[in-house]
Amino acid sequence: MSLPQTGRSEAEMAAEGTLPLVRHAACAVAAASAVYATTLALSGGSHDVAEDITDFVHSAAAVRASSQSALSFERTRSKHAIALRPADDAAARRFLCASTAYFGADACFVCVQLSRGVRPRLWAGRLAHHAVQFAANGPALAGSSGRAVRPYLMLAYMAEVSTLFLRLRSLLRRAAPERAGLIRATSRLLLASFAVTRL
Repeated sequence: MSLPQTGRSEAEMAAEGTLPLVRHAACAVAAASAVYATTLALSGGSHDVAEDITDFVHSAAAVRASSQSALSFERTRSKHAIALRPADDAAARRFLCASTAYFGADACFVCVQLSRGVRPRLWAGRLAHHAVQFAANGPALAGSSGRAVRPYLMLAYMAEVSTLFLRLRSLLRRAAPERAGLIRATSRLLLASFAVTRL
């Protein structure tokens, strides 16, 4: 696949962003931890609520980043290939780094809880999901060699829209169990978005 020329060598692209990417990863973990700690305190110590809200925030950021990337796709010389413009590709790489760090932090949290004899909600599924996500995101975190992968991976992140409805339904069931109609509507949106973005 032929990608648009950026005027930079592969070595330059690989070396240019190592430290900034580490900072993005650290900021993502710090932000997720802050959201979790804040919601945990405000919810009276409910880990389920804290997890729902923290994951909702990540999914919202993922859908936003995916949408922005989709708007910047451009055709390459290969008829069926797409690429991101250089500035948008750099933004996508930063997002993927932050998202991978978020999943890594959650995997560490689950493992620590398990070592204490506590089984977090959906712990097995979360670890399996994170393992798959690490394998998918790894190649895309590379410099220019990841450019061919990043557009498609960013498009795949649109699947996080179903997670928004999943977490929203969970929060509604706790906060407003009497709103059966609203919960049913959210369930339908969850099923529809899952079918469209994940099947």
